[in-house]
Formats: sequence, structure tokens, C-alpha cells
Amino acid sequence: MEHLSRQWHHGSAHHRGSRRGPGRSRTVQWVCDLLRTELLSGDWAEAPLPAEDALLRKYGVSRSIIRDVLAILAEQGLVERVRGAGTFALTPSALQHGIEVSRDLAQDVNTQGTRVAIRTTYASLHQAPAFIADRLELPLGADVVILESVTSLDGYPLSIRSAFMPADPFAVLLRGSVASLNRSPYELIADVLHEPVGDTELQIGCSCADPISAEALQVDVGFALLDTSRVVRALDGHPLEYSVSHARSDRLVFGTVMRGPASRTAQDASSSMPLPQATAAGIADV
Repeated sequence: MEHLSRQWHHGSAHHRGSRRGPGRSRTVQWVCDLLRTELLSGDWAEAPLPAEDALLRKYGVSRSIIRDVLAILAEQGLVERVRGAGTFALTPSALQHGIEVSRDLAQDVNTQGTRVAIRTTYASLHQAPAFIADRLELPLGADVVILESVTSLDGYPLSIRSAFMPADPFAVLLRGSVASLNRSPYELIADVLHEPVGDTELQIGCSCADPISAEALQVDVGFALLDTSRVVRALDGHPLEYSVSHARSDRLVFGTVMRGPASRTAQDASSSMPLPQATAAGIADV
């Protein structure tokens, strides 16, 4: 991963790891990256971070570097420094979500207790715009069910989603109460079809929060968001849902295994099923 150089002008040490210029800013960057990763892994969820002396020994850098890093993390809302008490993590540990199977975050996390909740805020029948008709392979003018929802983690907003599904057969979802829609979209689809879903095509990007998404996710306008879009397909391959979501980028970690050529050759020889993939345009979903 490449990082843009950042210039920070704090402290006065000039030895290795603390010099001025691009070299120093890159040291601040990699230490900040490592400490942020440890924070999001939940290492200090229940206890204060180690003292400055312990951190500078841990990373082999100067005190001024550690102070710059902690200042950055505090500005990002990840830690709070309390005089006389220490430095404390403010954000919950990031959720780890594998992407090898067609399922969403709620299905993964809630197998061990309800931490993720989905609340449908809007449900309606609407004529499909041309873009949606193309994604769902519908004729122009066909109707779709539109579902807007908010996903929360431990009571705090995590992501918002706009989902589009063919009215045939999913108009039946509008006959029940809105509360009956407060479930994983994969579960809703499987309930209507009476069979599991097939493959999911995923794309990932990023954007800055606009006033509407910022209010829904309780972040500042301009906050970095993780954007995902997906097409969920039936077992026979035809599209069942197209959706777009915007998630807080500080709450999620998506992961898969990127296989080497030798592993793929062995897999191809034994099975026609593809291995999980991660590309710049298709990694994860919320």
C-alpha cells in the first residue's frame, strides 16, 4: 500500500525516526497505521493504551513521533487523552467480515449475539430507472421494490443501503409490516424464493459523506465512506437484487484470501468452482 507523505511539525528530536522532512512524516504515517490497526482490532477496548515510554520502545521511534501519532488519532476520534489517567480508545473494535460466501454482516456477526441491527426506513413500488432495469435485466418500464435501510452496530449507525428488487416476485414483501423487513436482504430473498441465493457480484469504492449520509451515519460532512454495490443472483444466475451502500470507514474490515497462481492452478485442476477473489474493483459488502 502506498501512502501520501504528510508533513507534521511537532517535537524537536533529530535522530533516526524523528528527523524533519518527508522521512519523518513517513515514520509518523507507518506508526499511525500500525497503532490504528491495533486499536480497531480491539486490543485496548477495556484498558488504556500503553504509556508513551512503552509505545516508543514498542515501535522504536522517538517520543515526538508517538505524540504526533496520538494527536492524529485523537483528531480522527479514535482515542482520547485524559491528563493524569492516560489515553483511551473511543471507537469499538472494527468488525471482521469474510467475503467468500453470499451473506452479509448481520448474518456473520449475529450468530454470536445480536450486535448488528437492520432497520428499514422506506419501502415502495417504483418504475425501474433505466440503470436499474439494465442491472436487473428487466424490460424498460418494469416495476421494482425499493427498500431503504440503516444498519447499526451496537446501537450506533454503521451503514445505509438502497436496494432494488424485481416486483415479480418481491412485491409480496410490501404486504407485511415494515418491521418484517428488518432483516438481512439475503434472508428476505431466500424467504420469498424458498431457496438460498446464488453468487453475489461485489464492487467497492469510496466517497465523502454528503449532508444526507452524514446525518444518517452521525459523521461530519466530508467523512470518508466505504461504498459498495452488489448484484445478488439466483442459483440459475438471474439477478435478484441490485443495491448500493455507504458505510462508516472506521468501523469495518473486510478480508479474503488472494490465491497465488499455483493455488489457482491446483484448484482449477480439481474443481470448476472459482476461488475467492479480491480485486481493486470488487472486494466487500456491508
